[in-house]
Amino acid sequence: MTLHMVIDGVYDSDMLLAVEDRPALSNPNYEFESDYVDGRNGSLSRLKYIKDVTQKVKFNMLEDFNVKEKLRHIKSWLFNCKKIRFDDNIVYRKVKYVEIGDIDNEIAEYGSFEVSFVCDPFEYHVGNDEVTVAKDGIIFNRGTIYSLPKLEIMGSGEGVVTINDQAIELNLTVEHAYIDSEIQEIYKDDTNLGLSMVGDFPRLIPGQNDIEISGDFDTVKFNVRERYL
Repeated sequence: MTLHMVIDGVYDSDMLLAVEDRPALSNPNYEFESDYVDGRNGSLSRLKYIKDVTQKVKFNMLEDFNVKEKLRHIKSWLFNCKKIRFDDNIVYRKVKYVEIGDIDNEIAEYGSFEVSFVCDPFEYHVGNDEVTVAKDGIIFNRGTIYSLPKLEIMGSGEGVVTINDQAIELNLTVEHAYIDSEIQEIYKDDTNLGLSMVGDFPRLIPGQNDIEISGDFDTVKFNVRERYL
């Protein structure tokens, strides 16, 4: 079975490229901070951050004619890409930036070149699950780490959305506001509604999350945004 790479929804073969060999899948590394305390055996460790992941892929050109013009489009496509995945997987990575070697010279000599995609540490499910909760319910996060969901608040007025033990107090004068934990904003269209919310931006832990909605709001729609390490 031929392995294809999909970049921003475009298959490598559509750009006259093919993955040369199945690349090793990159895993994130962790940076810990450790301290020793008098009277306690062993260190106390704290996770500082999870490092970016570099996914290296070697491509072959599918044509042997003069591809100079095509290479310009390929470079633009690669340098500006946002999401990558392999077509036999249900997860994708978010790209921060791309490094490409001397593509013209390498193509002339070998017909192949290597691309390094520097990505954030997580894999994301291709199909973002949306769950609508009316008053109370349960959301399952199938990811391996907490997710940063996007909430759509149906209705206006005052109310509280509680996720597990985390309460978010809202006082909205507009309908259908959005809370986006990834970008840390509450908004409608281009209007920031930061003063309408009290509490931290929500997270969904792996597994079961208990949801309660009180006050003037009818329902809340959750875009779960599952993530995997």
